[in-house]
Amino acid sequence: MMQRWLLRKRRLLRIIWALDDLGASALALWVYNWGHRIGMLPALPVIAGGVDTAVASGAAEAVELWEKDIWVEHLEKIFWGPYTSEKDDAIIVRLMNLEKEKGELVNYSLLRQLTGDGVLDDNRQEDNEEEMRWFSDDVTLRQFRNAVRLQGKLSEKRTAFDQGEKAKGLLRDWLAAFSDNRIFTTLATSPTRAIYGGDATSTALIDSGDYLTLSMLTRAKTVARKATPQIIAPMIKEGDYFLAVITPDSAYDLKTYDPGYHEAHREAMQRGPTNPLFTGADFIYDGVVGRVSTRVPLATDWGSGANLNGSENMFMGIRAGVLAMGRKPEMVVQAFDYENKIGFAIRVIMEVAKSTFDGTDHGVIFLRTHRSNIS
Repeated sequence: MMQRWLLRKRRLLRIIWALDDLGASALALWVYNWGHRIGMLPALPVIAGGVDTAVASGAAEAVELWEKDIWVEHLEKIFWGPYTSEKDDAIIVRLMNLEKEKGELVNYSLLRQLTGDGVLDDNRQEDNEEEMRWFSDDVTLRQFRNAVRLQGKLSEKRTAFDQGEKAKGLLRDWLAAFSDNRIFTTLATSPTRAIYGGDATSTALIDSGDYLTLSMLTRAKTVARKATPQIIAPMIKEGDYFLAVITPDSAYDLKTYDPGYHEAHREAMQRGPTNPLFTGADFIYDGVVGRVSTRVPLATDWGSGANLNGSENMFMGIRAGVLAMGRKPEMVVQAFDYENKIGFAIRVIMEVAKSTFDGTDHGVIFLRTHRSNIS
């Protein structure tokens, strides 16, 4: 009997969700309230006050249905989606087993690669095993959320589009942009590994024309392989490839001043979407996949005169960062003012941490260069 009741409740929620998708938000709300009157669904909380009034949690059943779709769409929208995985060899390692755990401080460990010589021939292996080494850190989960509130039934009638659908779309876009910015900002905080354009050894010594070059990518690859512990490229069936994320200005400089760029761009076009690592690639050169993003940090005060424009381009291997998910993104619908108005909120519990080992960045090297300021 209980199983049949739960099945009916889920069917009712699917009907409500379908009506909402079709733009019939008012009818969806009516059906939900009918479900409440017959004892199948909980009441939608009613809130009072202005725009800064705290919003109570919405119906758990409705949230459950939306959560999966929002999470899938979220991964598709964010820049870091193709480079994020629960596997230990991802560029951004995602920790997903946290929802059932209590507490906001998350301790995590990442396993280092074995570096010993092993044992040859019939030499004794017992008592000569190599020690598994880990580096551990912690991250404190935070809740991030945003919301919009429609003005009322009459206001909704004045527009040719469904304001509710637009509101949910805007909130999803906001969360994707916020998540991307959070990862970029965290990775760029207090960098400890950097390579500079030209012959500079600091941002103050960068000269005009010290642009990003393809040879800097090869240099970064060498530095990564000689690092302790070694910065390792993600391994896929096509080989192992590092990821470089550069500013649009640095991409312009590569195209304009480095004659090898166009061949690197052609290789990216030939690869196509054979692997998520290649998704959206602007160029591939010497085992490095290049992507362009407007969210890469910029500078305007480099050089001896503190007046040069700079790019904090990023070169990355596996485990550059950790994305700890305390709760997947979820959408909440809130009725208030006698159901005349509807509000929509999106929320997620998560945090990002940069992987470090003995105080040194583990998976990211910054390529600090002068950049053209194209407008």
